[in-house]
Amino acid sequence: MSKSRSKLSPWPYIRNNRVRSTVLVISLAMFMVMIYMMNYIIGGTNEPFRACTVDPMTRLRFITPDVGVNDEEFESSEAYLKAAWERVDNVAELVKKEKGVKDAKTFSPQYINLNAFIGQMGFPSYLFRKAEDCQDFIDHMGAKLVSGRMPEKPGELLVEKKVINNHNGDNTMLQNFGRNYEVVGVVESPYYLSCGIAQPAENNVNLLAFVEPDSKVDLRPALEKAGYSIYYYEDEQIAEEDLVQSMGGTFDEVQTLFTAVSGTLLMICVSVVLAMHIKDRHNEWCLLNSIGFKTGEIYFLALKELLICVVTGFVLGSVLSYGGCFLMEKLLYNPIGISIRVLRPQALPRVMAVFAALVGIAQISLFNGMRKIQTIDSIE
Repeated sequence: MSKSRSKLSPWPYIRNNRVRSTVLVISLAMFMVMIYMMNYIIGGTNEPFRACTVDPMTRLRFITPDVGVNDEEFESSEAYLKAAWERVDNVAELVKKEKGVKDAKTFSPQYINLNAFIGQMGFPSYLFRKAEDCQDFIDHMGAKLVSGRMPEKPGELLVEKKVINNHNGDNTMLQNFGRNYEVVGVVESPYYLSCGIAQPAENNVNLLAFVEPDSKVDLRPALEKAGYSIYYYEDEQIAEEDLVQSMGGTFDEVQTLFTAVSGTLLMICVSVVLAMHIKDRHNEWCLLNSIGFKTGEIYFLALKELLICVVTGFVLGSVLSYGGCFLMEKLLYNPIGISIRVLRPQALPRVMAVFAALVGIAQISLFNGMRKIQTIDSIE
């Protein structure tokens, strides 16, 4: 009998009951697809905003220094603006000396709105004074010109291709700009971005520092030590905090909560399928018990069958999830200028936690099934 016990394996049942096993695997796979794709869809709201506000700040610092210029001290607005730009240029020379800073440019911002499926958010178009500043900017951000030309005179802009697609046909992309701005070139970049040459009347003068990628350099201490107060400062951390505040919470929290709620509802449905699968095994377990196998051995046999189906369903669901998200990206998101990562490593722990909970809940049905096992003689 010990020899028979050593051969007690889940594979014969799986091979000989392909329909039941396939139904269970497909149910688990679709369970995986629903949870993963819901995380992907939620990401469709969060990631575009992060890509246009937070991600660029891994390479930039947005600074508004107090350079002690008051328009009342000048005879004309032209003289005031000239002095303001020149004084911020002096700050730029100071910033360039800091470790981790590759360059610094004086600029004036205007804002472009990015439309996600839910909500809208503005991000800056950096308006410099010289054409070469635009080239330096796109080189630093890893962008390349794909159509049109570089800006050559005031009022001309470069815009990232995704931003163009995001505003395709709505004529609102430059609604926050003055009338004399036009897009003359399109670039491709990992980020949502725009730059150009400022009109002479632009008076919101700021400093843009180009820093080493993922640098944690904080330029405020050096500026304050040099005697400059700072009206506004933005780096990756501050941009992240502003995004969280504007969204009313982190999207990781939202995704976790949504996964938990939706996973619970889906789990109820899948648990019914599992319970039916386990119930159908009752007579076979009674037969195994009748020929000498212990309840513990039968339990581990059933658990192995369950785990094989769960792992197979997880793998199949992962492939289907990737395929579904890939199609959504190509057919739905990309045409409207939304870029979302198809591979979502941060979603896998949530999905695996739900699957683990599902296996845990299945133990209730398994233990109940073990408790009801009888020998053939007892049944008769």
